[in-house]
Amino acid sequence: MDRFLFAFGIIVFFLSFIFFVMNFFTNYEDTTMIVSVLIMLNASIAMCVAEILTKIKYIK
Repeated sequence: MDRFLFAFGIIVFFLSFIFFVMNFFTNYEDTTMIVSVLIMLNASIAMCVAEILTKIKYIK
């Protein structure tokens, strides 16, 4: 589960980062930028949870 969560977080983070960068080169829209930043934050939280699950698995 932790590997899937980490891979899912990386994929979602990079897709959102691409939309974030594309927002600067195309028409600037506030909503798109805010949503992409929030999705990147959510993906980074998912990657952190995956790391915590990995650490907990090795403690037991």
